[in-house]
Amino acid sequence: MGVEFLNRTKKTIRKHVDTKRAELATPGLFTVNPVNQPRRTIASISAGVNVANGEVLIVETKGGRVSLRRGNSVVGSFDNPAGDVISAIEKSGGAANGIVGRVHKLSKKAEVSLC
Repeated sequence: MGVEFLNRTKKTIRKHVDTKRAELATPGLFTVNPVNQPRRTIASISAGVNVANGEVLIVETKGGRVSLRRGNSVVGSFDNPAGDVISAIEKSGGAANGIVGRVHKLSKKAEVSLC
C-alpha cells in the first residue's frame, strides 16, 4: 500500500509559482516610491560663461543677492531667490555648494540645487 499510495499522489504534487505574489513584488506605475530631491532654483548665467550639467558651484549671499561662483570668478546670480533659500544659505555661513541640474542655453538660465 505504501508504494501504491506514493505512485498515486506523485502526479498531483507539483511546484508552481504564485503569479499574483510575483506581480505584487514588481514595481509598476503606481507602486514606485518617490525619492527626495532638493529644491531647484533658476539662476541667470553671466555673458560669455559656459556651465555644464552636474557642475558644482559655490552659492554665496551678500546683502540679499545670491551669486554663483566658480573659484573667485562670478558665474551667475539668482534672479529672484525665495526667502527660505536665502535664509538656508545664511544659516550655513553665507556660502553653500550648488549643483547645476540643467542648463537652458537659449535663455542663459540654469537650474541649481543647493547641497
